[in-house]
Amino acid sequence: MKKRILSLALVALIALSLLPGAVSAESSGMAGRKITVLLPNHEMDTVGFMETETRKFEEETGIQVELINMSWENVADRVMTEMAAKGDSYDVIEFDNAWVPKFVANGWVEPLDGYVTDEIKKGILPGLLEKFSMDGRLYGIAWNNDTRFFMYNAEMLKAAGIENPPRTWMELKEQSAKLQEVGAAAYGFTDSLMQAQSCVNEVTNIVYSFGGDFFDKNGNLTVTTDPAVKAAYEYLVDGLNTSKFIDPGSLTSDYETVANVFNMGQSAFFIQAWPGIYQSANDPEQSMIVGTVAVADYALGENGVQSVLTLPEAMAIPTASKNKDAAWAYIEYMSSKAFDKRKAETIGALPIWSELFEDPDLLELYPHWASFGKQSEYAHGLQSLLWYDEFSNILQIETQKILLGLVSVDEGWEGFNRQAAGNKKRSKGRSWCLRHSSRLLFSGSSKPEYT
Repeated sequence: MKKRILSLALVALIALSLLPGAVSAESSGMAGRKITVLLPNHEMDTVGFMETETRKFEEETGIQVELINMSWENVADRVMTEMAAKGDSYDVIEFDNAWVPKFVANGWVEPLDGYVTDEIKKGILPGLLEKFSMDGRLYGIAWNNDTRFFMYNAEMLKAAGIENPPRTWMELKEQSAKLQEVGAAAYGFTDSLMQAQSCVNEVTNIVYSFGGDFFDKNGNLTVTTDPAVKAAYEYLVDGLNTSKFIDPGSLTSDYETVANVFNMGQSAFFIQAWPGIYQSANDPEQSMIVGTVAVADYALGENGVQSVLTLPEAMAIPTASKNKDAAWAYIEYMSSKAFDKRKAETIGALPIWSELFEDPDLLELYPHWASFGKQSEYAHGLQSLLWYDEFSNILQIETQKILLGLVSVDEGWEGFNRQAAGNKKRSKGRSWCLRHSSRLLFSGSSKPEYT
């Protein structure tokens, strides 16, 4: 009987060893291997958390890790150069959300479907998994949850006799008028609508929340046919030029300026606030509105649609890596629920696991995360396009023309459609992507202007 039990246990152990990530690297024969990991510095990691955890991983697995951390721009340059050259210097790389179509089209990153577990698929926020998936396959696991949230100044609303924050864009307009009437706020909100990627981020989310998109499911432009796109832009034009509840300074403001305006008490709503705004707004050295900021349990929208933007970064395995199993072991460790909780507790980084937004330990530290979790259910990323760089540049230019009143919404979209159609045609093909990807890396980057 003992022998039978031992035999069954051995069979079970062997079976488990065949499942990627099911056993430690040490027991699966990966101890002594060396991997090179290239990741940007986490802006909230001021205590060397990633370095400490990497050394814990080495102790637990026996896998040696060369961890290279530097600025996002420098990491991105290295990654793009390495991928274009099909080099094998790195085993785990930074994988920005804007790169997915380009990297997949060129076969630069390894599909992770043979590694990823059902627990990961079910546990990580759907918007984060979706953003690094293409054609039904997963290519990256998010390490940074950069989702934006709807926040507001509760004291300002109270001063204007407003009981609850707006649920729709039309309610936001009405409440902004009341706030301005009683002198509680100069404007409803300030946004970053300058000619930069931030403008693309902002207007994309507004279009999403109106129920529209710039493209249909087949990647065809819909800017001249989707009424929700037109409605979103008409709303912005009205807010800036007619009703004037949107700060006109939005047309020249970067993200840092938008945050400062909110923290100085000059605007009531922060439409797409990054998580750190809650902390800065409650820091007396950075803010004049300490104790007044609240987070809604929902995102703004029209016609029953809600949307918040997510701009995550992921870890991926280059196709040329010679240590893919060891690389996955590192990614699995660094994206585990236990690690995610430690990261949240130690440096305040937003979780990637859905259930951690309801974790009692974390809610004791960050009570507002309960509302973050509810809004995260409506997270969507930017469009996945091989020609995203060109799309972004054209959208910035035409949006500025429309918002400045130089052209009508219809005229702006006709111009956009002509330019975009030509660029899309020219950008097709693997050879074009390889020729231009490095040069265009940053022009369409989703990364914000702040650190």
